[in-house]
Amino acid sequence: MRCIHDRSQHPGPRSGEALIMKKRLLDWILCPQCGERPRLDVFQEGKVELPSPVESPACSFYCGRHGVARPGDIAPPPDCHSCYREEILEGALSCACGLVYPIIDGIPRMIRNAREEYPDFFARHGLAGVTKSAAVPGGDRRSSRSFGLQWTLYREGDATWFKDDAGLRKREFLYNLDTTPRELRGSTLLDGGCGNGELTRAVAEYGPEIVAMDFSRSVENARRRLFEKGFPVSHKVHYLQGNLLELPLLPRGFDLVHTSGVLHHTPSTYRAFRSISTAVKPGGKLYVQLYRRRPRWIHLINVSLRAVTTRLPMGLLYGLCYAATPVHAGLSRLMHLLRGEPAPPKATARERAVQMFDNYSPRYQYRHTVPEILELFRGEGYTELRDVTLDNEARHMLAQIRPIGPIRPIRARPPAWG
Repeated sequence: MRCIHDRSQHPGPRSGEALIMKKRLLDWILCPQCGERPRLDVFQEGKVELPSPVESPACSFYCGRHGVARPGDIAPPPDCHSCYREEILEGALSCACGLVYPIIDGIPRMIRNAREEYPDFFARHGLAGVTKSAAVPGGDRRSSRSFGLQWTLYREGDATWFKDDAGLRKREFLYNLDTTPRELRGSTLLDGGCGNGELTRAVAEYGPEIVAMDFSRSVENARRRLFEKGFPVSHKVHYLQGNLLELPLLPRGFDLVHTSGVLHHTPSTYRAFRSISTAVKPGGKLYVQLYRRRPRWIHLINVSLRAVTTRLPMGLLYGLCYAATPVHAGLSRLMHLLRGEPAPPKATARERAVQMFDNYSPRYQYRHTVPEILELFRGEGYTELRDVTLDNEARHMLAQIRPIGPIRPIRARPPAWG
């Protein structure tokens, strides 16, 4: 079935309008199970008017509209920019390995257990006979649902880690990736673990083409927020649901890769880093933000609490976090006082509860030292490393940037720390 929905009478995105998958995204998408290109079947599609000509790079690896591999080797067809005007509201990406990935509400769901996560879609489109599905560890499911709930609780105007200034986010992004607005325009960026989508929305104003990916269904809320205040370059921002450990994207596909506060919440920081680092083009830049190892006494308290909290029902845990916000606020002020620092930023009870929930709910949480992070980058052949940790309230974060070098085969024995 192919249903056409024409949005040409409503040029450009409107406030609150959802961004629908463009065929342009097929330039990057691969099956996370076997690494092959899946076949696209469209069940419902639409068209939208965009500025002419569309300012954006042509596909470099694969033309999803014409089914041409490596279109960068040939002259772009006259209708090259049609991939930005043609929207896929619902469809399926089927791989020769037997896995099927649904496109639901205009978002490709590139997770191996998609049949279990979205059974209604498979039944509705006569795909109930698709029996192949890959199991996902219970810890991964807990993390996905935890972050999905966390970003559902987020409200427009809330501070993200006590940062409510879009200008601050943009300045930190430019500093962390050692780039400028001029360099960003026309570049390609992967936001790996886009969370609530606030950073994606802020950086998109500079004009890069962005693929924003998250493991949880919070990617739906991230996409919606791009339009809550209206946005003029929607065709250059793409959203998909995917797992950083099994990146459903072509290697060496992006000029810039950004992942903040995500890799340490996977079963293996090393494997997640190895996976996402392959997405960087030669000479490109990678930014990684990880939890810093805390003093031993704080670490022991946190580990002891998490041994209980990660097993609690998430609704109950959030309620406990909300009830504990006065204690959290008092302890935060005390710690800043003992360190001789200014008072911490003001925050609402919900903002504090979400921050605590982020610490106590996810199944996995690893913390690292600077030498460990350097080992990650150097072990994969990356050079020109720089610690860009900011001396602000996010004291537990580390960051390194700018890998340049070949993609190396994964080592048989990763570091013992994860």
